[in-house]
Amino acid sequence: MLGYECISHEVLVEASRFFHVSEKKLLESIHDAPSILEKITHAREKFLSRIQAALLEHVKEDNVVYHGYAGHMLIPGISHVLKIRVIAEMEDRIAFLQKKKNVSRDQAIQFLEKEDKHRTDWYHYVYKADMSDPHLYDIVLNVGRLQIRDACDLICAVAKRDTFKATPESKKAIHDLALSSHVQAALQDVCEAEVSANDGIISIHVKARKLRKTGFTSPQLQDHVREKIRADLTTEIVGVVRDIPGVKDVACDIDLPYYS
Repeated sequence: MLGYECISHEVLVEASRFFHVSEKKLLESIHDAPSILEKITHAREKFLSRIQAALLEHVKEDNVVYHGYAGHMLIPGISHVLKIRVIAEMEDRIAFLQKKKNVSRDQAIQFLEKEDKHRTDWYHYVYKADMSDPHLYDIVLNVGRLQIRDACDLICAVAKRDTFKATPESKKAIHDLALSSHVQAALQDVCEAEVSANDGIISIHVKARKLRKTGFTSPQLQDHVREKIRADLTTEIVGVVRDIPGVKDVACDIDLPYYS
């Protein structure tokens, strides 16, 4: 109805191709509750950063409808983004699933309960949030008595309001977020880093890493090793980031590693 680009699964495909990550792994990262191993390794956050980067490449140009998991959480702090949750009565969900998958009522209930638990656990783990909290959304629509056409009319009316029109400031904010997200995802396999962007200028901060002392290393050699590690990491980061489209300059702030 709005004439906007509509995207969903395409984001996973693009993230998979660009970052050379399994599409199945990306889907699991925004669907399944995290395993104990993932909680330790933070693997899910790495996959999510890649999905976020791919999504932001679309939405930074405006006039996009994204329907999928956690879109409202992947685009934080942008004033012209309209965040909507659509819910339905359980009986309607059961009937829909029975028809779509040709399953029994009990099978449909079991599937939906499991699905809802996965999503709830996922939100709690990744965002420390309750997905049913209405404060996470601008609009919550119940497509029960409210028909699909009614819901579309409401959404379109709100989307066209001045409140949700892009401004020069909000356009800059989303372009900066898109670029910093891309850089963050590109650095996942290099180091953990805090990344921000401002008109193509990338600022990167890497916290100090702990080193283990070996033998009777002199203080002079320790200092040399620490400086060498920082210099090598700076070179590697700049080498990865400088070729990303939109990057004009890179400023690295890398803390010296320390010995435990």
